[in-house]
Amino acid sequence: MIMRRTSNNEILIATDLGTQKMTVAVAEMAEDGSLTLLGVGESASAGVRKAEVTDFGHAQAAARMALAEAERRTQAEITEVYMSMSGTHLCSRNESVRGATLEENDHRVTETTLDELTALASNLPLNRDHAILHELLRGYSLDRGVGSPSPLGVHTEQIEAHYHLVTGKRTKLQSAVQCVADQKIRVKGCTFSGYASGLAVLGEESRKRGTVVVDLGAGVTDVVVWRDGAVVHSAVHGVGGDHLTQDLSIGLEIPYARAEKLKKEMGAVVIEEEDKEARITLAREISFDGRTFYKEAMVQILQARMAETLTIIRDDLEEQNLWGAVEAEVVFTGGGARMRGLSRLAGEILPRPVRMGRARDFLGEQSDLERPEFSTVLGTLKYAAETERQEARRTQGWRKLQKSFGKMVSAMRFLG
Repeated sequence: MIMRRTSNNEILIATDLGTQKMTVAVAEMAEDGSLTLLGVGESASAGVRKAEVTDFGHAQAAARMALAEAERRTQAEITEVYMSMSGTHLCSRNESVRGATLEENDHRVTETTLDELTALASNLPLNRDHAILHELLRGYSLDRGVGSPSPLGVHTEQIEAHYHLVTGKRTKLQSAVQCVADQKIRVKGCTFSGYASGLAVLGEESRKRGTVVVDLGAGVTDVVVWRDGAVVHSAVHGVGGDHLTQDLSIGLEIPYARAEKLKKEMGAVVIEEEDKEARITLAREISFDGRTFYKEAMVQILQARMAETLTIIRDDLEEQNLWGAVEAEVVFTGGGARMRGLSRLAGEILPRPVRMGRARDFLGEQSDLERPEFSTVLGTLKYAAETERQEARRTQGWRKLQKSFGKMVSAMRFLG
């Protein structure tokens, strides 16, 4: 996505309409593909629940504020963006399609062969009212089932392509896109939030060895399993940071807004021995008489909900027989990754090593890279960069798109 040029570099814009925050990230892409982060604009979210637009007017206004803040911080004129998508309406599954090479081409795999396989994947039956968000390539199989990551030019009579499909309910995708499109901004492409977060926080080696990326958002939790450089499983669980806040509000009998502030400032999911007798006093405010309670009570509430979330993730991957594919680790990101004690609690519940993830491989301002809640929008920048480079190659006679990073889906697919 080209917004303006600086010394032959391209300006890319990505946006994430989250449940709690709406963020817009701006980066400059050099000719070698390196990204320099210019800045991130953000605003409080509105009209979004569980990563889905529920009040169009409020969501649109919040998106407008985030876009304006990004323009102010970076001096970039925003006319096109890439968007991340999430929500419990998203579904995923692994599919394979099979094709044959032409005898007159000496049974050689050509670009046309691979394009035909992608077209077959694009036309697989979907759930009613769903649209494809991604066809993420997992690999190819040739005659006799021999695997090949890059079969172009290989001689084979039959070739099978394996994809990870991510689909979403068309109307919900349309609502998210329209929040931005109605402001005369072209939504050039969309990507799954969990996939984007993986692009942001994982290096090539982690994607190959088998890694789980868990993005703990405010409304939902995205989970993506990478193996052999590709996505082999993804899920969106309808539990997030808002549930922790709600539990605190009910359990401690305090207003929701005060519970949210308490969670961010003092929240923890593991109690230290020296804190077991510590008390927390919340000052009196308008319409709130104040409250004093043991810190351990707060931790127990947060720990119970977080443990439930981690157990859901563990059991889902166990049911899919995927833990054997995870050779490396579980990487946490998203706003919920800031919770104190998360690594220790997750280490007790999940069967693989745990670490906190940060966005990587950006030049420029580094402070934003340390904020796990920005992983999705920064990963969307990486998705945009790869898509733009592949589109540029296409105009020079290269393939339409490098399948290992997934097919870019124009937002017009959802608006049509």
